[in-house]
Amino acid sequence: MFEHVKLLFALLLASGIFSQAHAANEALVDTARLWSTVKYTHPALADGRIDWDQALVDAMPALAGADDLPASTAAVARLMAPLGDASLRIHAAEVPALLNWPAGRPDVEWLPGAVALLHLHGGQPIELARFDKLGSARKLILDLRPATGARHRGWERSLQALLSRFIDQTVELPALRYRLASGPRPSIEGWEGLPGAFITTEADLLVPIAGSKACPMVVIVNDSEPVPKAILALQRAGRAQIVAEGATHIRSGPLQTVHMGGMTVEFSAGELVSRAGRVRVAADVVLAQDRGVGAASGPVRAALRLLGSKRRAAGTVKNEAAAFPVRRDEPEYRDMAYPALAWRRLAAIKLWAVMDRHFPAKRWMSTSWDEALATCLERMEDVRDAHEYGRALEDMAAKLDDSHVGVYSRALNLGRGKGILGVRIDHVEGRFVVTGFADTALASTGTVHIGDEVMAIDGEQFGERVSRLAPRIAASTAAGKIRKTIARVLLGPIDGIVSLDLAGADGQVRRLTLRRGAAMDEGPLRTARPSVEVLDGNVGYVDLDRLMPSEVDAMFETIKNTRAVIFDMRGYPHGVAHAIAPRLNVLAAATGAVSFQNLVTAMPLGKGVQLAFPSVFEPATAPLYRGKVIMLIDERTQSQAEDLALDLEAVAPITFVGTPSAGADGDLRQIALPGWVYVSFSGYEVTHADGAQLQRVGVTPHVHVAPTLDGIRAGRDEVLERAHAMGEQAR
Repeated sequence: MFEHVKLLFALLLASGIFSQAHAANEALVDTARLWSTVKYTHPALADGRIDWDQALVDAMPALAGADDLPASTAAVARLMAPLGDASLRIHAAEVPALLNWPAGRPDVEWLPGAVALLHLHGGQPIELARFDKLGSARKLILDLRPATGARHRGWERSLQALLSRFIDQTVELPALRYRLASGPRPSIEGWEGLPGAFITTEADLLVPIAGSKACPMVVIVNDSEPVPKAILALQRAGRAQIVAEGATHIRSGPLQTVHMGGMTVEFSAGELVSRAGRVRVAADVVLAQDRGVGAASGPVRAALRLLGSKRRAAGTVKNEAAAFPVRRDEPEYRDMAYPALAWRRLAAIKLWAVMDRHFPAKRWMSTSWDEALATCLERMEDVRDAHEYGRALEDMAAKLDDSHVGVYSRALNLGRGKGILGVRIDHVEGRFVVTGFADTALASTGTVHIGDEVMAIDGEQFGERVSRLAPRIAASTAAGKIRKTIARVLLGPIDGIVSLDLAGADGQVRRLTLRRGAAMDEGPLRTARPSVEVLDGNVGYVDLDRLMPSEVDAMFETIKNTRAVIFDMRGYPHGVAHAIAPRLNVLAAATGAVSFQNLVTAMPLGKGVQLAFPSVFEPATAPLYRGKVIMLIDERTQSQAEDLALDLEAVAPITFVGTPSAGADGDLRQIALPGWVYVSFSGYEVTHADGAQLQRVGVTPHVHVAPTLDGIRAGRDEVLERAHAMGEQAR
């Protein structure tokens, strides 16, 4: 009986520990959303001087350990402290304390000395006609403290119209300025779309209306809503003074909100700037919280004292130097072979944040990216070494469903090995088949034959090895996942001995022992034939896996009189798209494939917006080729190869023959994570010229032709044969 009690106690204890850990990780998912929003939009991080990674690591124990609302509030405050953001407010998700101002009460209250007290508490636009009889006012008090929820979008504009009656000179208002984050740099130096920047809106002018008169004024505010731009401009012009009730630091400028469980976190979305720099916000008088209204209230009495004093508003609040955007590369943390828990959590959050903001094809993912983060955070508590740590990040990144995604670290690379087998293996009719050689010496031995079926590797069924490794491989399509996983299976230590079980055409299984060699740059796929030639039936053939930019003109000279041309794009091109496309442009197309970049900014109109960059074709400088255009594609047609396919699709009636391409186009980007871990991904989403989806779909062939085992064993290229027959029929 006692043993049963101990077991039950142990189970309950374990359940409680798991529940606490799960709750902590759920809270960290909320933290990730806050940290990411600040990282890419907060103006204080524009110049890179604040170490935002370190800020999260320093606050991580408190964030993960908070078990109630006060503790969570304190932890978030610690995270946000380095920003020095006067607009930061952290409070429970409840309605803030508002003024008690019943509807229907008079908007104007006259005080002794011809002082008009204007009650502008409502959130709706101000009805100007209700203030037409203020001509006799000698001084004004404007009480802007809200009595309802958020102000109507037109409220500030109508306030400016009201203020224009009480000034005699034009006043320039501050402009709004927002950050634009660009994300990681491209892995290969070159064009990167729109880089990080500031977006500054035009400044409005507060212009006096005909017959207006200047009138001293005091404005009462609190921190429930930002101080309007016009009030700050009048304060700086010496035309108004500000009484702040219940706020040591009043707020102005654009704000943004992140909800975290039972908390609401408000902070700066941008900043106000003038010609002299960033607008500093400060009240002339600061009072303790007092939600009272009317002549007897503390805030109104303070306003009257300001109006009655000999001191007049003199615009003494000075501007500050505006933030300056500076591009700083992310730290690589090379000294962290195996990071501590806080840094491991940062790595998961940082990976999530970059992809959440800068991975344009995120909407095509099959699984929830938030769930991927939660799972990875749980694993980070249990990983025992650098290899397991890297594996956790690799498994998380696999959820991105992008063939450009790869995760690399010293530990992962050592675990995978840098040696390769000198054979090419493809998935053909549900089997794993030798289709080529990367090692000419191995080919010459005659021990391995084209068309051999690979049954096992090191005693494990080859298909089972592929199935076991596939979940950690990121890929855009099922075919792409198999291709990438086969490549992973073949990796291992240089000079390592590998056992392969192969079955030939006779069905007999034989076991070979091979040695892995050093990985080299992948050679061209097809070397048995010229890269440019004219086939029987006057059909041109161009191997785009080998054609160089300097050879394009000669290529067109060779095929200029052919009835059709076959572009073999079952590989990777060498930057020839902009040389080939103009020479095929019989459709007079101006643009081709379109690259989309996420616009990451807190500017309201910019949220969810993508920037579109179409390929632009230059006019042809030589005669156009007007024969039939055919392109061969398969799962190896990826990235730049797909971009070339889309451009040719835009300029000429083209027929794609083969199997779908990889569905992974977009400039390759790379991020660095603690522990010297790197993750690559597609920095753009590329579409067809008409906007049709490419990511995770690929270029779809008009004529579907796949290699067969019999064809491979017979030395045939069935895809090329089909295209050749189509070319011969062209007129």
